Amino acid sequence: MSFWRRFRLYLLGVGLGLILVMIFFGSRDWTSWTPESRVLTAIDSSSVSISDRANCQLKCLNLDQAKLLEIQAQAKVDFSESNAKAKPCPVYRLDSRFEERDYQLIWEVCESAEKVQLLNLIKVGHTCACG
Repeated sequence: MSFWRRFRLYLLGVGLGLILVMIFFGSRDWTSWTPESRVLTAIDSSSVSISDRANCQLKCLNLDQAKLLEIQAQAKVDFSESNAKAKPCPVYRLDSRFEERDYQLIWEVCESAEKVQLLNLIKVGHTCACG
């Protein structure tokens, strides 16, 4: 059997394998296992509490709960600025762009207790007098 015939048979097998994988697993979310997706899912699916400082910042920035959810929906986790190894609850920084403005959200995620707390909300370039 020549090289080119073996190569064509190999490509045929790979192609059929890819088609079968797409048929069996095509409807799955391929990014649900990434670290960023796991953090965002933990925040979305846990009971949420908001710290006093974050409440003050929400009032200062004239944001309500609905706007906060919209900001969070567009957020990406910045692992370089997060403390993912903190015990017992890691702290994550989320960066978001909403209505032409940049926001930073600091979340404490306690997966074992299934609760998260918004510690800080910052609108880049805007300061609030919250302690």
